[in-house]
Amino acid sequence: MKKVDAIVRAERMPHIKERLRDIGVAGMTISTVMGWSKTRELHLQWRGQLVSYDLIQRAKFELVLPDSQVKEVIEAIIESARSGKNGEQGDGIIFVSNVDHLINIKYLG
Repeated sequence: MKKVDAIVRAERMPHIKERLRDIGVAGMTISTVMGWSKTRELHLQWRGQLVSYDLIQRAKFELVLPDSQVKEVIEAIIESARSGKNGEQGDGIIFVSNVDHLINIKYLG
């Protein structure tokens, strides 16, 4: 089994969630997170003033999947999270790691 963590633009979250549901992902956890990457600051205008944000709101997807589903899920996340045809800086990042043990609390005892 694999764990897939994807940190993406918050506004892309509904599209990614629906796409994952469409391809049959059984369950996922979605969290609101904040952070920065290479650019470190985002400059926006608010009421005519330039404002810098050093922490940007993102959505984090956490999924535990059978090995056979990982490639399809990664492709779906990339397709749904990408800005434009080729994507842009800040579209997101995906981590894939091995899961050694998975324990469902419901079935204990």
